[in-house]
Amino acid sequence: MKRQLAISLLFSLLLLSPILQAQDLENLKDQKPLSISGNVGLGMQTYASSRENPSRQPFIWSVYGNPTLSIYGLTLPFSFVLSRKNEEFRQPFNQFGVSPYYKWIKLHIGFRNMSFSDFTLNGHVFNGVGIELDPGNWRFGAMYGTLLAPISPDFTEDYLVEPTYKRKGYSVKIGYGTSSNYFDLILFKGRDLINSIDRPLDSVIVNPQENLVLGIKTQQRLFNTLVFSADVGLSGWTSNLFAEGMDNTDIPLSGIINNFLDVNYSTQFLTAVKSSLSFRIRQVNLRLQYQRIEPDYQTMGAYFFNNDLENITFSPGWSMFKRKLTVNTSVGWQRNNLFEDKSNQTNRRINSVQVNYSPVAKLNFSGSYTNFQINQRQINAVTRDVIDSLQLVQFSNNLSFNMNYNFGNKVKVYGISVGYTNQSMSQEMSNEGLGNSDSRSISPHFTFRFSNRDSKWGYRGTINYNNFENSTISTFRWGCNLNTNKSFADDKFSLNGTLAYNVTQLDGEQGGKTLRFGIRGDYKPAEKHSIGFGTNLIRQHSANERIRNFNEFLGNLTYSYAF
Repeated sequence: MKRQLAISLLFSLLLLSPILQAQDLENLKDQKPLSISGNVGLGMQTYASSRENPSRQPFIWSVYGNPTLSIYGLTLPFSFVLSRKNEEFRQPFNQFGVSPYYKWIKLHIGFRNMSFSDFTLNGHVFNGVGIELDPGNWRFGAMYGTLLAPISPDFTEDYLVEPTYKRKGYSVKIGYGTSSNYFDLILFKGRDLINSIDRPLDSVIVNPQENLVLGIKTQQRLFNTLVFSADVGLSGWTSNLFAEGMDNTDIPLSGIINNFLDVNYSTQFLTAVKSSLSFRIRQVNLRLQYQRIEPDYQTMGAYFFNNDLENITFSPGWSMFKRKLTVNTSVGWQRNNLFEDKSNQTNRRINSVQVNYSPVAKLNFSGSYTNFQINQRQINAVTRDVIDSLQLVQFSNNLSFNMNYNFGNKVKVYGISVGYTNQSMSQEMSNEGLGNSDSRSISPHFTFRFSNRDSKWGYRGTINYNNFENSTISTFRWGCNLNTNKSFADDKFSLNGTLAYNVTQLDGEQGGKTLRFGIRGDYKPAEKHSIGFGTNLIRQHSANERIRNFNEFLGNLTYSYAF
């Protein structure tokens, strides 16, 4: 195993490397030819518990390292772990990539990711080549590569692996403007290679697919007070390249799309748009946002985003008293079922307000209130009885308040924090037989802090309380926490301690008591050496059958060397 580990390390250093950072060729002469940095270390951990099913092993040891090799500014981070259970040398993602650049020219080679817009190419990793050019006000980008590696069907394994066709893709962006005023046109194309794997027997689930996306992204700033932005995508998605063809005379932009996409009866065309209009003058800011993503909209150039939604948000905000008081509000409406072809439709209304007030530098008040209203109704059902039983209106209110006050002098600093949170939810159902699910939770807390910069020690004490109630259960919990820290020997040695005590009640009966004690220390005998240790003890005692008693101990010792 050690020989295999050494061979793997040597081979990886010579032929492979993980995702690299961009290299500035203009400053290449100022870079070191070869350098190595990072750290290595070892650790030991012991664990004991009276739980029926302990979550850890009684003793674990490990040797680890994170060396980083740099060649003329190219960064190659590696990591390895040797432990009681395994020996492993690991490269992050086992991928190679480099992005050298010179002035306004930037190349991407190997495993890279690029983003042109939210609805076209947006962060999907590819193995290939890419380029970005920004001469003057021109904006150009392009990429070509493999988006997905092929995975053939394999029925010999104990677990089922979903087969995947090899997927190739390319994208082109051309635009003009600056970072604040620009207009971009984007084309993205992705296609599964039909012969890259044997066609699965269950081809209903896995079929070769094809995707073409046309996009527009723009931002325009007018008079330094008005900003308009828009991101639009039109996606043509063929979910089965083996499906029969169809008449494509009604295809949108057919003159362009027919040259890039094989259209058949499995093809659908969907749109997505996200836009905003912002107005700012002096201490007032107004923002209007609109988003509409049609059901099943997707692009092979992005991994995932929500669809079947329409969202309108209006967000006014302002400040007063020389910006000591700021207020931000928001009103939003959201709905799904854009094509009205689903049995249920959900409408949401979201209202919120946030207030922050700092009359002096040492004192701060902040508060927020959020109200959610969800209205769900059935619009296309077979029987009227089902319609009546599934209508739902739900309300949720969240109120929070915090106050922070700091006082003292340059040596001794004190701080007080007081907070309160109130959350409630209620709902109205047309069918009363489903029961009442209204609930309420309140959570106040108080914290006192102290630190002495000369003696380098401090502590923090917190008292917290929570009361949760609904139609079936009532839970009461309160507790206190004490944290302290101290540094010695010119910060070479530091200690941190934690003591926590919590009490729980269930439906008016005593539930349980939990005591937690922990201590952690760090010692630096020399510049590149570090020794750490820690212990954590938990003791839980319960007077309720639903909560079990247990004791738990965890200790660890580590050493690391930085080079």
